[in-house]
Amino acid sequence: MKLKIWIAAIFCALSAQTLPAFPAALVPEAVNCAAEDMQVFYYYLAPEPGQNVKERATQCHGAQTTLKMPDWLESSLPAMRERKLWEDPEEGKLSEAQLWQTAVSIMYEFAWKTKKTLPIADGGSGVPIPALESDYNDMRLRLIMAIDRIVRSGLETSFDGRGNALLTTLNAVMEQMDVLTDAIAKGDEEGFDKSAGEGLKLSRGLFSQLFEAAPAAPAGKFVFKYTPQARILPGYRGVSLRVPGSQVMFLNSGDRADMLVTFEAILGSGAKEKVTATILQNVVVVKVYKPGTADEAGVVQLLCNPNEAQYAALSLAQSKSINIIRRAAGDVELRPMEIASFRKLFK
Repeated sequence: MKLKIWIAAIFCALSAQTLPAFPAALVPEAVNCAAEDMQVFYYYLAPEPGQNVKERATQCHGAQTTLKMPDWLESSLPAMRERKLWEDPEEGKLSEAQLWQTAVSIMYEFAWKTKKTLPIADGGSGVPIPALESDYNDMRLRLIMAIDRIVRSGLETSFDGRGNALLTTLNAVMEQMDVLTDAIAKGDEEGFDKSAGEGLKLSRGLFSQLFEAAPAAPAGKFVFKYTPQARILPGYRGVSLRVPGSQVMFLNSGDRADMLVTFEAILGSGAKEKVTATILQNVVVVKVYKPGTADEAGVVQLLCNPNEAQYAALSLAQSKSINIIRRAAGDVELRPMEIASFRKLFK
């Protein structure tokens, strides 16, 4: 709690120095200016931002009518665009600038979608909030992945030493995205307005950090790392499995895990052989029931797509035992796994 209060104080100080204050609830000016800031931030990171981006007319920064791209940023960006840090199967090799740009683009989309919920009289489209539930859930998932890439790429000192503060702000946005999507699911319009307003305020704080002096000391580990809520999403299933208590004692909601199943396979000769197969990989742990002792039974709920849910149910019915194996933080790779047997081990 003290950490969150301290972070909130930092955000307030940043906003007071560079941005006009606005309430947490949704107001048209707040939405429009958050969208403008994120759009400018996005184009700052583009290969050729253009002079109209480097010096942009604005009505969102008080008496400052022209927003000039910081000199330090302009000189740092060529190296950020050249430095390849992540390889994606579909997107190819991504640069340091592109990793940040992905997160910023989601923040712009967040502001743009939120504007659609405003009344037409306020410049919005009057779209009912529940109609955008899938859009917000999709943004939430993509933001989780974008933040994870930044963390795993070790960008604490990115942006000339500002990376730590920027990622801290993005994690605070992620926290508000959890609150916001939960409010939509519950039909809590007031809760949506409040969390959306807080998210937009944080996004403006993110932009303002580009115009602040870099920290005097080298950045250490990220100040605030928020763990997104593990929840059952539309199109997925929560599969509950009864397992020995020893398997869940160190398992927590939000962890990623593999499911190994031991069963008797029938060989070509008709003989039976005990084998172990990895049935599920990289599934998210939604909830965990931990018994009083490791000798008692526990329950783990896994987030599965419908096909995975079928195999989990089949494994429960056919197997001799099920083992839930916890993965290291950030390990999401799917690997080809052969079925294990002692016959193969000792042949």
